[in-house]
Amino acid sequence: MACINRSCFNICLETKLNPNGGAEITVRCNDDCSSDFNVIPFTACFNTTLNNDFSFSTELAALIKR
Repeated sequence: MACINRSCFNICLETKLNPNGGAEITVRCNDDCSSDFNVIPFTACFNTTLNNDFSFSTELAALIKR
């Protein structure tokens, strides 16, 4: 039998456009969001599974816009 734990936390996705083309994307944790117009707040939830052989896996279970 495997053990599964879900952890959720708040993140902010910040995008900065480069005038020469391209973009820079930054993820900020723990509600450390700026007030810029290019910030998208999310709640990210991950499932971490510990298997009988002590191997583990992590997967994104939910990404919810706040």
